[in-house]
Amino acid sequence: MSRMLTAVHCEGIRVDCLGNYLAGLGLLAAISRRWPNVRGCWRRGHFVLVGESLDAEAVERFLLDEWKPSPYENWWSKAQKADTKAKSDRGIQAIRASEPDLGRVRLLDCHLVGSGRNQFNTVFGTGGNIGKRNLAKVYRDAVGLLGGQDRQANDGWLQTTLFAQAGGALPDLGSAGTWFVYANKTFNSGQEWYREGKISPWAFLLALEGARLLRGGAGRRLGSRARPYAVFPFLCDAPSPTTEGEIKLTRAEFWAPVWEQPANFAELEALLERGLARLGDRAAKAPHEFALAARSAGVDSGIGTFARFSLRQTTSSQVFEAIPGETVRVANKGGSESDLLWPLLEWMKFLPEPPSSTKRAKFRGMRGPIEMEIIRLAERPDDAERWQSLLLLLAAVQDRLDRNRAFREHSRPVAPLDPKWFDKAWPAAPPEILVTRAIASVGAGSNAPLFVNVVGADEDKWGNWTFPPSRPNRAVYHSGDPARALAGILERRLVDAEVLEGLPLGGAAPCMPGTIDAVLSGSIDLELVVRWLPAMVLLDWRGFKSSPERSGAVSSAYFLHALFRPLFHPGRVVLQGQALFREERQRGAPPAKKAATARRILNLIRSGDWSQAVDAARARYLAEGLRTITLPAEIDADGERMAAALLIPMRSADVAAGFERWLEPRSDRTEREGK
Repeated sequence: MSRMLTAVHCEGIRVDCLGNYLAGLGLLAAISRRWPNVRGCWRRGHFVLVGESLDAEAVERFLLDEWKPSPYENWWSKAQKADTKAKSDRGIQAIRASEPDLGRVRLLDCHLVGSGRNQFNTVFGTGGNIGKRNLAKVYRDAVGLLGGQDRQANDGWLQTTLFAQAGGALPDLGSAGTWFVYANKTFNSGQEWYREGKISPWAFLLALEGARLLRGGAGRRLGSRARPYAVFPFLCDAPSPTTEGEIKLTRAEFWAPVWEQPANFAELEALLERGLARLGDRAAKAPHEFALAARSAGVDSGIGTFARFSLRQTTSSQVFEAIPGETVRVANKGGSESDLLWPLLEWMKFLPEPPSSTKRAKFRGMRGPIEMEIIRLAERPDDAERWQSLLLLLAAVQDRLDRNRAFREHSRPVAPLDPKWFDKAWPAAPPEILVTRAIASVGAGSNAPLFVNVVGADEDKWGNWTFPPSRPNRAVYHSGDPARALAGILERRLVDAEVLEGLPLGGAAPCMPGTIDAVLSGSIDLELVVRWLPAMVLLDWRGFKSSPERSGAVSSAYFLHALFRPLFHPGRVVLQGQALFREERQRGAPPAKKAATARRILNLIRSGDWSQAVDAARARYLAEGLRTITLPAEIDADGERMAAALLIPMRSADVAAGFERWLEPRSDRTEREGK
């Protein structure tokens, strides 16, 4: 049998501040006393009540005539003070065990939890006191305001709270600025005047009713020696500071779960009782971990969005306010963003900066900016610029670790990231980024990827990258002249190549001839390539398969490049069905191209000695029985840019097609052999 349900839209209760969010929870708790089957949810940013025989007038009439706010008093304050002096939790545990009133016990549980020492729910401050703000006093003032006014004034304040309708001037209700940030007394720096917003007594009483649902408990990790720890619903540690002035400004963060499917009061209680977001098999404690948990749907069922509130000092060191932050939407099943960001969590533990430093001398400014970028990325995972920003930040932090000897001893390089990062950061990559990707993929899958030429790291026996005590000489990357930097990387890889091994220049993301020609002609900005290279080597290019981009016409500069390219190409170049080098024509034969030959020609190219470089290359081909056409006497080319282009991997078929243009026509070769 179908039932007709009605919806009451409470436009005044929105997720714009923590107090209004808690008021939504409190409204559902209050209305459930009269209508046990009523449900509530959040739609379009405001709270909605859903139930039978329910309308706005009935809700107002119940709250005005029947509802009585739950009593609020700090009945545990003496035991709390005694425990503070004794540095224990025995007093709180004793009065909790002997208290017969379940409502008073639950009120205690939402303020503090004993776990060796009393741990406080930061939403309530230190047991109901937030500096000079005493919640019990505000409760008494709010109840007194409602009892001292006529029904018309109370109804006007209630309509303002629930439906954002003008209901007359609001009264003065101080010390409520922690939850209702717009009602905070904000002093203007350097001035004598201030402003103070006003709130309705109904808003505070409903918020206090909802906050009573944030009950904590003592948890314990697996292990016989594990110590108990306090857990409060959706409350996490403070974020790491991003600047030195932010140290100890934020106490904690509350990630308010916002659900769009109607839920009754019992379901809401169960949601907040379980109230932990999870990453794999552990609870999310840091703000960026909460963000990843939301994106990976590792949260209690039914949550659609998390609204982030930072409990932060803004006006005084004694009090703090709930500052609204990003809104992170929970991912659907199959969301991949958290899988891509997962390797960063373990790496961040080794950053040389504790999460909550107490000494300004220890501040390094590494962890905080990364946490903020991860949260921003979780807020808008489809924003390519945020993926790019995080990549650049990771590269910058890793460079700081790499260049500081003290940091190297206790830190690790960034763990290899999934190549899907590239698709997230560049849905349509420009040519400069494609060139950077090709260079970064050089050596992928070998024991010497291009990563080792950019970062001074070595691979340990378990296959993990670590910082050795001294920075290796093969890390030659620098941010100077871009062409010289890339040419230097090519030269170093040839110097480090073993005598009997092939060229260490193979790549997983080769470029087309048109892109190489653009590099040689200067139409591709190599400064942008060098800027992005430290970020691009963070990706693990093993097994990566790229789609070849379109290739345009090539110029004479590429024609000269095609002469040298086979000597720098690690793959087999096939001409007319046969390998270019005789040693490669047998299956399993060792590489024919030696690094020594490539090094000699590279030095000639970089020095601009084109005649010697061309003669050396032609002599090598002549040894294979291949005659090449004569190059014009005058060659106008940039040696460093040519060397940089030789570092960019290409497909074997494109290398063969370019070199075929250098071979003498068959008629000329036949005539010469006849003579």
